[in-house]
Amino acid sequence: MPTIKLGLGLLPADLFVALRFTLASAVVLLLLRRRGWIDWTLLRARPIWVVGFVNALGYVLQFQGQRLTTSSDAALIIGTAALMIPVLSWVRGSEKIAAKSGLGVLSGFLGASLVVTRGQFVSLGQTQFLGDVLILGTAVTIALVFIYSKDLAVQKGGRAVTGGMILITSFLLVLAVPLDQSSFVNLGWEAFFYITFLAVVATVAAYYFLMKGLETVSPIVSSIVLPIEVIVAVALSVIIFGDPFNLYSGTGAVLILAGVLLVSSSS
Repeated sequence: MPTIKLGLGLLPADLFVALRFTLASAVVLLLLRRRGWIDWTLLRARPIWVVGFVNALGYVLQFQGQRLTTSSDAALIIGTAALMIPVLSWVRGSEKIAAKSGLGVLSGFLGASLVVTRGQFVSLGQTQFLGDVLILGTAVTIALVFIYSKDLAVQKGGRAVTGGMILITSFLLVLAVPLDQSSFVNLGWEAFFYITFLAVVATVAAYYFLMKGLETVSPIVSSIVLPIEVIVAVALSVIIFGDPFNLYSGTGAVLILAGVLLVSSSS
């Protein structure tokens, strides 16, 4: 999250995320194609395009949302994806919600409401609130990607699904670049570093390990890494950007983390 926030000071949101996935796609095509990362039959199948579309939408919402809100808010709200996974899995009929998971979901969403509102009445006209809402939409898309990638990862393997999702997401994100409202571009070495780090570490590597995990475990269990990501991202955001953290947002953070841990440990 902090890396994204730093990059957004140099590049428009949709261009930034499109460059991230374009570079990730280049890595897949040039370096990983012969290692099973490209399955042309999978790329012609509808399910991978659905997952790619949802994933691209989530990144547009995330990068646009992070222009408007703090990195710590973004990290905490995205952490609620782990709470949405059991709910969406239950709606789909593929998972049951145990009492412990249900308690975790309630705790997490109560925490998210405190993070978004900070205990105050808000209106849709408030910039940070709008950013938080966009990030909440990202959390929903993350949960959907976890759930609908499971079957694909089992059938086709983690490498093929990772490569396919990165390529399709990249293509769709390029189409979103004209939606950028800002024309300010500072494509220097600093911006290139952020793009490269996000493309290689936070995209190619992260998605590969996620899909490998989904080959053998449920989406709910795979989401156990989210609390660690949230804690690290929030800590860095407070240190680097001095993000505000009052009693309400602090309480919300504790409730979200407690909820995610309850959901993960009950699976």
